[in-house]
Amino acid sequence: MTAPRQADAAQLRVALVAPFGLRPKGTTAARVMPIARVLASEGAAVRVVIPPWDDPASARQRWLLGLVDVVHTRASTPPLGPAAVAAQIFRTVQTWRPHVVHAFKPIGYSGLASWPLARMMGSDGRRRRPLVIVDADDLEGLRGWAGRERMGLAGALRGAQERWTLRRADGVTVASRWLESYVSELGVSPERVRYLPNGQEVGPEHCEARGRDAASQSARQPRLLWYTRFTEADPERAARLVAPLLAHGAARLTVVGEEIHDGSREALRSACARHGIDNRIEWAAYDPAVLGALPRDPSPLVAIYPLDDDLVNRARCPSKIPQLMALGIPVVAEAVGEAVSYLAGFEERCLAAPGDTQGFRTRVDRLLNDDGTRRAVATGLRAAAERWRWDRTAAGLFEWYRTALARAGH
Repeated sequence: MTAPRQADAAQLRVALVAPFGLRPKGTTAARVMPIARVLASEGAAVRVVIPPWDDPASARQRWLLGLVDVVHTRASTPPLGPAAVAAQIFRTVQTWRPHVVHAFKPIGYSGLASWPLARMMGSDGRRRRPLVIVDADDLEGLRGWAGRERMGLAGALRGAQERWTLRRADGVTVASRWLESYVSELGVSPERVRYLPNGQEVGPEHCEARGRDAASQSARQPRLLWYTRFTEADPERAARLVAPLLAHGAARLTVVGEEIHDGSREALRSACARHGIDNRIEWAAYDPAVLGALPRDPSPLVAIYPLDDDLVNRARCPSKIPQLMALGIPVVAEAVGEAVSYLAGFEERCLAAPGDTQGFRTRVDRLLNDDGTRRAVATGLRAAAERWRWDRTAAGLFEWYRTALARAGH
């Protein structure tokens, strides 16, 4: 293990509080860590505090990842596990004395820890607290994820915590324009809100089509790709959307995915079987490196991105879309939420109205069968993906912190 670096007294110290472990969910690895790396590259001393309640093997581990100090708390164990983890998060942050605490998600451990941190007092009774920023990348209450998961009273309490935390934070970062409007409706003033969409970190080693597998493919076998966590679309509706794409012709679908909720993969597999297309689908592990290895020439490759038109998807920010763009893989998505922002300028070729099965199929068929259009879209999307690199989407966050600190009199 590399020894953590010592923060210079003049450095801006930023503690990022993750909502859960690096695996299996996506927020910590795909949002918290990239933002931490950008802040460190801009000169901040950055510590990421991770409660590994869903990744107990990482409990109490600490390492230096580049310039970022990563600290895991203890795992949650009964009967006082949750309270003990929240208390350890508070102590880990407090003893480091950061200028800014950025808590990712307004619920759970990160939301809970933000409350006492915002009310820290010095021994003289005067406020000695960091600036507390809360990040929202989903809608968590009964109108959002809690409603999807039928959480009942627990969901109502989660929604109440979400609203309470967002209203009382010094500042709020949001992953989508929908969430920006939502926190405005909660009464958070515009200067306290920053739009911070998910970026992409696709390395150059993945950005060129790899042809090593192409020789084993039929010269013109078209392929569809679905890169997913099985949370974007209802399985039955998704199967109805995909079925016409596979019912005729030679196209096959590769699903690159890992389920977050047990049974999600099997639910989609069963729905596809009911529609008679399961024999045209290949199921691959969730590994972004697989994307760069898929043959694209001479075999046409097009990604699909079904999205239910509900508040969960309007609020979320699907980072897989800019990843596909950066790889030069044409993608057809339903026009819901931030998919519209990512694919702006490509509406006629890449965005179908939600639920428009025929419009979705028309766009996919054109990209599969028209080499010139597909290559032009691939080139255009790769160029457009530059806008969505993390060093651009998170650029300015460091200065936004400083402005907020000055406004708060720190």
